[in-house]
Amino acid sequence: MNRLSEAGPVGGGIAALLSLGKAKNTDCADVFTRTSLAVDGVVSAEFECSDMFGGGWQRGKVVLRASSRDEAIRIVDTLLRAFATEPRLESRWSTPQEYWNEDRSIGVGPNDLGFNGPPNVGEVREHYGLSPTEGPTT
Repeated sequence: MNRLSEAGPVGGGIAALLSLGKAKNTDCADVFTRTSLAVDGVVSAEFECSDMFGGGWQRGKVVLRASSRDEAIRIVDTLLRAFATEPRLESRWSTPQEYWNEDRSIGVGPNDLGFNGPPNVGEVREHYGLSPTEGPTT
């Protein structure tokens, strides 16, 4: 039983605020997943996003169909460009830290494409000089 909600209006208010801080953002996860799966060479993609008081986090697992490191880097480059041009992805949302092929023998990350760690969507847009498009979305 939730003791804060039993503590009257103040405790109930605190419980409500705490639950809002852990809100899952299914729109974020859905857009990241759909955008990823539309890229040739992406086998699967799973994302989880959470919004918390003006912040939050995004986690993604993207599996690539790649038989070489160069091929994996090419796919991730295309994927990051797709993230950059997707208008429903917010600039503050983070991209995945790493990308692996199906048997996990080849792994690449944003540093292989000139980033200093996992960039957010805004940093990807800036890096490639791209902006969100208003055209059809995935």
